[in-house]
Amino acid sequence: MTEFTDMIHVMTPPRYAYKRKSKSAYFSYSLRDQTFQQGYLGVQPSTIQGNFHLRYKKTKPLLAYSVDIFFKGKIKVEWNDGQNVHSGLKTLFEYGVRVWSAESIQHHELSVIKTTRGKLMTILTPQSTDHKQKRFGEITSLDLPFEFLIPNNAFSSITSINSLSAVGKISYYIKAVISRHISPYKLLRKSSKVVEIRCPIMRWNLPLNTAPRPVILTKSNDSLECQITFRQTTFQKGSLILVPIKLVIHDPKIFIKKIFVELREYHLLKVKRQDQSVERSIITSKVSNKNLLQIPDTENEYYIEMKLDTSLIDSKHPLNVSMSNDTPPLTRYSGVDIEVSHKIIVKIALRNAQDIMLVKAISIVNAINEKEAERLIYGWPNIDSEWSYDQLLLLPPS
Repeated sequence: MTEFTDMIHVMTPPRYAYKRKSKSAYFSYSLRDQTFQQGYLGVQPSTIQGNFHLRYKKTKPLLAYSVDIFFKGKIKVEWNDGQNVHSGLKTLFEYGVRVWSAESIQHHELSVIKTTRGKLMTILTPQSTDHKQKRFGEITSLDLPFEFLIPNNAFSSITSINSLSAVGKISYYIKAVISRHISPYKLLRKSSKVVEIRCPIMRWNLPLNTAPRPVILTKSNDSLECQITFRQTTFQKGSLILVPIKLVIHDPKIFIKKIFVELREYHLLKVKRQDQSVERSIITSKVSNKNLLQIPDTENEYYIEMKLDTSLIDSKHPLNVSMSNDTPPLTRYSGVDIEVSHKIIVKIALRNAQDIMLVKAISIVNAINEKEAERLIYGWPNIDSEWSYDQLLLLPPS
């Protein structure tokens, strides 16, 4: 039992993930997982699974009527154009379930409420709100599992670009609401205790095409020719982006000083009929002319392969996936919306000639690998997440 408790402790989310926290109440992931999300949203049905734990001293137990868990998604957009502040906040969905009650189930009735997106949500609500007629329980140690189905048209979480004048994000949260019994001598205490944690959601794509059609960008004049060959324009988040560059110099007076390659992210924020574009540099790479390789058997042709390693991006300002009007699902949010796009910018700094710049729009996605796609198609078990704790105990030691 001690080993199981320690394992649960290891899978506890970090403290900074909480919006509202408590020393006596906390969340944990499901066994052997490091995230609340289960399954590949966008490829198969995906759920949120976890546990809510209550730990109180036996001398000071928690006196509670019920514990409810909620799963909520919202989108927030705001910017200042110098004259006016444009803002919009919309709840995408909110699901709730009662996971514990001091009263027996017959003292509650099922209620159906309509969310902001027209979905029906079933929750347990007490028939009487008079606490004098309700029974409360004493809690010292309680573990409450929960599970929610993620809406199939939910997008990946979007973190805001670090801008002083604009905010745009899509966020998901898990919230526990504890209805407490308050002694008449402690009227200043709130009757509800809330613990809330951020719950990032990731949307997935099928495996990327391993043999895509190359895309070639060219720019030339009488003095210089530049050709960039993109082997692909859709990239896995966290992968290595290769940018092969070929240069042909016709004028010997031209000198290449430096070559810059940059990945930029753009957010188009929308509130009703107003919109605002913000951008930021994600990762850059630069080289001097000393790194250029002369192509064999030529006198004026050079080649270099620039690299952008998206796995090195700072986790405090993560790379968002691309998301636009043509990104599935097609259902967009009315009134408040965010579009995310990415571009690779190549700049060649020259001496005795005008600098050259080329821009290519790309897509950043979360894609499952081919092996995982085969597992989903044929229904093979996933030893990392689909085996129970009891089954794992039966495995022979490695």
